[in-house]
Amino acid sequence: MKEKKVSKKAVSLADLQNKKASGDKITMLTAYDYSMARVIDEAGL
Repeated sequence: MKEKKVSKKAVSLADLQNKKASGDKITMLTAYDYSMARVIDEAGL
């Protein structure tokens, strides 16, 4: 499987408000501990 290179840009509140206003869907994940946060980060999510 090929790895995708994803640019990591901080998302601001204004970015989220603009997405909502334009009707874009917003997806979020919650990591409750360090190990899960690390897995999510390594997966590029």
